[in-house]
Amino acid sequence: MLKQKLNFVALIVLVLILVGMSSTVPASALNKQDRKIVVFSNTTDENQVDEILKKHDTEKIKNLPSINGVVVNLSKDNKLRDQKEVKYIEDDFVVSINKKTTNIPEIPPSTVSQIIPWGIEYMEAPQYWGVSNTDNVKIGIVDTGIDLDHPDLVKNIKGGFNAIRNNKSANDDNGHGTHVAGIIAASMNEIGVVGMVPDADIYAIKALDSNGDGYVSDIIEGIDWAIKNDLDILNMSISTTNNSESLHDIVKKANDAGIIMVAAAGNNYGGASEFPATYPEVVSVGAIDENGSIADFSALEGVDVYAPGVDIYSTYLSNGYLSMSGTSMAAPHYTGKLCAELIESE
Repeated sequence: MLKQKLNFVALIVLVLILVGMSSTVPASALNKQDRKIVVFSNTTDENQVDEILKKHDTEKIKNLPSINGVVVNLSKDNKLRDQKEVKYIEDDFVVSINKKTTNIPEIPPSTVSQIIPWGIEYMEAPQYWGVSNTDNVKIGIVDTGIDLDHPDLVKNIKGGFNAIRNNKSANDDNGHGTHVAGIIAASMNEIGVVGMVPDADIYAIKALDSNGDGYVSDIIEGIDWAIKNDLDILNMSISTTNNSESLHDIVKKANDAGIIMVAAAGNNYGGASEFPATYPEVVSVGAIDENGSIADFSALEGVDVYAPGVDIYSTYLSNGYLSMSGTSMAAPHYTGKLCAELIESE
């Protein structure tokens, strides 16, 4: 009888273990469908694409007309791959921000007299102020959005686009994009900080969510919006270790449209520059500290230039200010420099 009770208890324990194991299985392992970017031949129009997807019972998430593609949920055994009209299929990878650390808590602008952060001084930005008419240059910031009401930025924000939810604003719900925006174009207005080009026109292109993550397809939509709206420079303080043919396709289209693109090299402690920074059409920016030394966290291989990226004080959410480090902070310093130089060359 005791043996039977012990066997029963053992059975209950085994069932509980199995239930516990099943609850820890990643959602991706339970879901047999994967999020993919499908790019079709140039001769395949939208109606034909829809018919092909319907034929293969494939769920479409969004269109990517700029590369004649779509984002879909695709099962591993789906025969869509065998369609002759399909040019290529790849994963819709996740792209993330390149912030490394957060050091100083928010400080309301009312308690802060305007300062020139060390990175702005290091890049010799003040020499351009009042000389270059940088409000003729349109700078897009592909990021988590921008705090659209921040008093140090509101004057320079001229528009935006939300690639995640097209019917929503490009307002920042993370803080990273607002910080990047302040490095580029915080106003000269006696509060907070001053950016590299304090009178430049900036555009918030929200392609990353509140966690600082976004799909490659969202980045593609954001870059496409920049092309259609005739932007001059794009700052992309984002990266992924995965190469994406579709991302490179839209980058090449932006380059052909005359857009200068700058991206964070990555915070991989001496590794290779990541994507999209490593594409030949993009300027890859690594980080240096206040002494001009390369930051220990910065990528090294394939980096084109270095700019300030350690303890960078800039704008943040809720009308605040924050210090951050990362190649994310280095890229906008160089973007601002290119903006000023672009005007000087005209």
